[in-house]
Amino acid sequence: MSGNKHLGGKDFDVFMGDKMVHVIEASVKVTDGRKVKTVRGIPVGFIDGPVSAEVTFKVDHENFLLIEGQAKSAGSWKGIPPFDMSFLAEVKAGTKNIEAFGVLPSLDEILNLKAEGGEEDTTTLKGEITSKDFIKINGIPYLTSDEVRDL
Repeated sequence: MSGNKHLGGKDFDVFMGDKMVHVIEASVKVTDGRKVKTVRGIPVGFIDGPVSAEVTFKVDHENFLLIEGQAKSAGSWKGIPPFDMSFLAEVKAGTKNIEAFGVLPSLDEILNLKAEGGEEDTTTLKGEITSKDFIKINGIPYLTSDEVRDL
């Protein structure tokens, strides 16, 4: 099996809504606020807590201009409405599809340059997840149906 191609960053297609964006780096982080319940210091179960998630991605200037087009259409950077993102990769060994719903974008690092040259300018954006659809991993929701009922 040593000759099989393994899943790597180059295998991912990243979509903001229905537009493909080429990213330099990307991450999706989930914060799960479940806590262990203890009695006299001994674990006896858990208590559900709040959840949150954040998408971070770094783009080059050309892909920054695609996002700038959304800001122009919205009238401001803060006016860009939440959008869904998908990170999809397929190799022979399998598929990985991370979907983030209702990503509310904000500029994080709007300029990153080296005065001596040799590296391109990059921009980093972050986005908090605002949708009850939250995150799906290979089509499986992170949140239980009980958690999102009646929302």
